[in-house]
Amino acid sequence: MAQATISADARQPALYDSAAPNDSNASGVSWPAVIAGAFVTAALSLILLALGTGIGMSSVSPWANTGASASAVGAGAIIWFVLIELIASAIGGYIAGRLRTKWV
Repeated sequence: MAQATISADARQPALYDSAAPNDSNASGVSWPAVIAGAFVTAALSLILLALGTGIGMSSVSPWANTGASASAVGAGAIIWFVLIELIASAIGGYIAGRLRTKWV
């Protein structure tokens, strides 16, 4: 009887058969986390805008030569708008980053 020989390639399983599925095509973006971060950013912007409006309105006086000047209120408003965007974007980005799923 002739003995059948098995080659070395046939005895070892193929590398691609036992490997985990390829995750390189999966997106690393977690859309629910992005939407939650955008919602937090918008809500915080609105809250800080209302706070700044209240502070600005309380510093202005309807009578002449009392209260803050128009140029001081304008400069304060510009600075406050910049701070609103920086603070709200930072907090919203932090929330989105913390809520994302772990990317493998």
